[in-house]
Amino acid sequence: MDVTPSVPVLSTLYLYLTEGCNCACSHCWFVAERESQGPKPGAMLKIDALRRAIEQALPLGLTSLKWTGGEPTLHPQFPELLQIQKEFGLSGAVETNGMLVTRALAEQMKSSDVFQVSVSLDSADEAVHDAIRGVRGGFKRTVKGIEALVSAGFQPELILTLQRANYHKLPKFFALAEQLGAGSVKLNVLQPVLRGEKLTSAGEGLSVREILGISKSIENEFTQSTSLPIQLDLPMAFRSLAKILSGSQAGVCKILNILGILPRGEYALCGVGQHVAELAMGDVMTTSLQEVWSSHPVLQQVREGLPERLEGICSQCLMKSACFGSCVAANYQLSGNLLAPYWFCDQADAENLFPGSRRT
Repeated sequence: MDVTPSVPVLSTLYLYLTEGCNCACSHCWFVAERESQGPKPGAMLKIDALRRAIEQALPLGLTSLKWTGGEPTLHPQFPELLQIQKEFGLSGAVETNGMLVTRALAEQMKSSDVFQVSVSLDSADEAVHDAIRGVRGGFKRTVKGIEALVSAGFQPELILTLQRANYHKLPKFFALAEQLGAGSVKLNVLQPVLRGEKLTSAGEGLSVREILGISKSIENEFTQSTSLPIQLDLPMAFRSLAKILSGSQAGVCKILNILGILPRGEYALCGVGQHVAELAMGDVMTTSLQEVWSSHPVLQQVREGLPERLEGICSQCLMKSACFGSCVAANYQLSGNLLAPYWFCDQADAENLFPGSRRT
């Protein structure tokens, strides 16, 4: 493995297969403008670029791929791309809206060693889901996709992004997830970036206090009515220590061990590199990944700064060595600073809601 002790293992490539999507979600923080005129895939990652990236990443420790977008299944060569994963003996995770998932595609995912599929479903109410996603009939198509995945042997994770339009009917959502055969539910906090910023400014995002109230409801009520694991994507300072130690709420962004590949074939910190040029790191076909991974200034800054140089409330947090500022990409988009405090923790601190037991 061509990694020096001072350079972390590159375990996962995040593959942003398309610039566009067949949804027009009101909360999207990867695509700036909301389009409702049909799918616009834009640039799409080429097979030869993926193959070259994998070949260069294997000596650096690569073991898995994460297929995301835009919408990955919108890529016309998605089945061939999955075959490359199988060819190199890698495992994979897929993030999708499920609308294009057929039984045949689901079975190919399974045979290609995809170990997890996460499907975005933003409400158990068809009209609410379709309004959030900007696609009439989207709910029915997503449910069919989930059913195809379950038939192929998956227990998909269902992801709902919390906002004012959907948060008050969560028990109904959990019941539907269980009925459909999901393996777990993840509740994402709305990121106040790009479209999410507009939604937040319009009063459609939830306050920190409201989100923490949902966390309490999960602990005290919702887990009594469903057998499904429920994860609320809060920073680690707000998670139960017992559940962190048990592993049920230990998931965090592995920012030190991942690298993104954008649809146009560029390496990037992650998908926000589509809109933040300084987070892109060179063309896959002409740039040495060994050089990028070992010495690119952005990666150097992240490695040297996390966690000890985190700023604001994150510098005082007892969980910083595991949390790493929660989401470096969101922090940078909001402030232009990779080491800025996470916005949620910053707001919680300003409102005296940050747990005193989790700060130095």
